[in-house]
Amino acid sequence: MTAVVAAGQRATAAAALEVLNDGGNAVDAAIAACAASFVTEPMLTSAGGGGLMTVDFPDREPVVIDFFSDAPGLSGRTPAKLDFFAVDIDFGTVTQEFHIGRSAAAVPGMLPGLAEAHRLFASRDLTYLMAPAQRLARQGVAVTAETAHTFKLLWPLLCGSAETVALYGGGCPQLGEVLVNPALADTLDEFARTGTPPPRFFDGVLEGFGPDRGGLIGEDDLRNYAPQVREPLAIELGDWRGFTSPLVGGQLVAVIAGALAAGQPGAGEAAELLRFGRASAAGHEQRHALTAPGSTTHISVIDNAGGAVALTVTNGEGCGQLIGNTGVQLNNFLGEEDLNPHGFHQHVAGIRLPTMMAPTIGARAGRPVLALGSGGSNRIRTAVGQVLYRVSCLGSSIEQAVAAPRVHAEGDVVWVELEGVADPDAAVAALAGEFDTVHPFAAHDFFFGGVHAAFVDETGRCHGAGDDRRGGAALIG
Repeated sequence: MTAVVAAGQRATAAAALEVLNDGGNAVDAAIAACAASFVTEPMLTSAGGGGLMTVDFPDREPVVIDFFSDAPGLSGRTPAKLDFFAVDIDFGTVTQEFHIGRSAAAVPGMLPGLAEAHRLFASRDLTYLMAPAQRLARQGVAVTAETAHTFKLLWPLLCGSAETVALYGGGCPQLGEVLVNPALADTLDEFARTGTPPPRFFDGVLEGFGPDRGGLIGEDDLRNYAPQVREPLAIELGDWRGFTSPLVGGQLVAVIAGALAAGQPGAGEAAELLRFGRASAAGHEQRHALTAPGSTTHISVIDNAGGAVALTVTNGEGCGQLIGNTGVQLNNFLGEEDLNPHGFHQHVAGIRLPTMMAPTIGARAGRPVLALGSGGSNRIRTAVGQVLYRVSCLGSSIEQAVAAPRVHAEGDVVWVELEGVADPDAAVAALAGEFDTVHPFAAHDFFFGGVHAAFVDETGRCHGAGDDRRGGAALIG
């Protein structure tokens, strides 16, 4: 058996593979890849965001490390005026309103979360694990087509901050442009030395995002933040067992995968797509919270000892402001409408915010053999649930399962991919017979998330799939 990693960019995956090939375990590799993603996928994740990591190592109980953000406000101070405003983003077919500014930021959990994962599972020094990201930040990374598209889409959220514009060379980064971030490299170096957010990070958050600047984060919020180690939610799928987040995202993955596993495959292609739509709709009906279409990425790793990690991280869209001189964008989780269903700034201070992220591990015969997860906000549950079902119950290869057309439903509306569908008209007609509105996509689309998955087959051979919907890559070493 060799090792495999799948991630949102090839350079992200390469950082993990470098660690794996040097004897590191799956958590070592995931930490290195996560730090690298701050450089290679800067509009999807950040050291100022948060995430969830599901870990399943041989001879140890699986766990979920929850380092998503807390709502601020423990200090009891509020600004005279909130720095909080709306920006419209044009997605082509729809325009969506996002909220940014200093009071859109929640307490960042990313660095404490990586430190906790390192404490519990890692085998290599944190300084070693931060080295690939520091190298990328100092030498620079060329903007890929996917990253250029994301920058163009979300640039209105950034261009109001002169510091952020300067970080990206004075304008919206273009394809092939090389981006460097030496300040981030220094921040990661200081983090690696102590295993805690460095003074430049801590002080930068307090000075830039406290009540005196129109923000809500105080010293008590930062000092009281702690990652939570949770028991994962188990999903029974025939002779497979899945382990996923016990939070809302994982719960809905369980609903969708369970509904598919409990039924019989449809009689024909169109009937099967309709069945997938019904399962997705069942997940929507049992939702407790939805996240907005934020920026999220995923990393999956299986090491040569059989340890598996599924790690999903996000920064929302970023609040439009940098944390002091750290080279880090802070999140805008308090500015996403569906993370705040009762209205903005209504969460109790210190409460962990809801998330749709669902990093998932599949085990067969008691051994973890599949790690997967996705970005895509409320489409995460559909993407992960459908891929998990296809592999565990239908016996699809991981490559086939990730590439298969996806069907996502919410109430009376359904979205469907038609790439690879033999009779698209029949598929749309079948869905139209049950859903009031059908949105067909001729090809794979960013909308449906990006499942980056690592898999070990029954012969012990490693496979990886980086979802082309989001420019993913998989490497085996």
